[in-house]
Amino acid sequence: MSYSFFTGAACSLLLLAAARIGIGHQQRARNPWLLMLIFGAFLYLLRPLLNDQDSLIDLLIDLPTLLIPGAFWVFTHQLCREKDPFPRWGWGLIALELAIDLASQLHLHPYLYPLAQPFKLGLIGAGLVTLLQQLQSDLVAERRQLRLALLIAIGSYMVIVVCAEFLFSYFPIPAGIPTLHAVMASTLAFAACLWLLALSPRALEESLSSLSEPSPGDTPESKTDNTQQAVATTIERQPLDQEQRQLLENLQHHMQHGGYRRTGLTIRELAEELGSREHILRALINKHLGFRNFNEYLNQFRIDEASRRLADPNQAHLPVLTIALDIGYRSLSPFNAAFKRRHEQTPTEFRRERLPS
Repeated sequence: MSYSFFTGAACSLLLLAAARIGIGHQQRARNPWLLMLIFGAFLYLLRPLLNDQDSLIDLLIDLPTLLIPGAFWVFTHQLCREKDPFPRWGWGLIALELAIDLASQLHLHPYLYPLAQPFKLGLIGAGLVTLLQQLQSDLVAERRQLRLALLIAIGSYMVIVVCAEFLFSYFPIPAGIPTLHAVMASTLAFAACLWLLALSPRALEESLSSLSEPSPGDTPESKTDNTQQAVATTIERQPLDQEQRQLLENLQHHMQHGGYRRTGLTIRELAEELGSREHILRALINKHLGFRNFNEYLNQFRIDEASRRLADPNQAHLPVLTIALDIGYRSLSPFNAAFKRRHEQTPTEFRRERLPS
């Protein structure tokens, strides 16, 4: 009875959270993976209470639950790397995990089930790594809180559930474990609803919102101009006090003199260099300069310098890698990705166009 009660409570809270997310009309197009994650968790909790004997219906019920690890990874990537498409090899891993899991559900081979568990853990782990990797550079306070207080807790709980399922598939389930599972699930669901409905009602909208998309006719140069105009407008709308103005002047002076060239520069280190507190600098760059990610703020200066140097005939002999390392990148791959987002062409193509042979 207690298991059914807590399971029902968790399912009801998940439906409430899904309804709250669906109401955010501006973000509906950005929420499918989160909603899929919630729907999968809903069916996973409800599944033990269903006693259907039809194997096809069982498979249809189980299918959304099989998508949970992949949906978690895709959603965390969407949340943290909003300007980068999900990698193709990631889709391949998700498809492989789903195929192995489906084959295991159909009992095609006894070794498929133990093979599927590492894949599940790998996908969930990839999501957690994505959350943690971008935590330091994230400038949106609501999104940082959402990661720490909610998503990391849920991701860690998913790891525990997968490990427990694997263990108890070979050993008897101790008395009270199903009820404990239902209690923990309802607690997490309650925490999610409390966060989304009361403590931080705009957390998801703020976390998933992105900069306005450029119109199809925009050129790379006009995108830069639009960004600068948006920054100026933001500053006009949010007047700075004396301390913030002084910090902004110091920040601009520091960056104009190459402060962005330091490899691996973090916002904490930059705050120390400017003699400021980290949270004040975060708020200044996010709320007054309009940047959601510290790396994107650095990329603005780095790509500006790279563009000038790639178009300079006197530096035509320098390899692209040398320029990338000079301006603060650790390797060529992140430089190429950031450069292509700005100019919609690779650094080599940009140089070839500006410096025809």
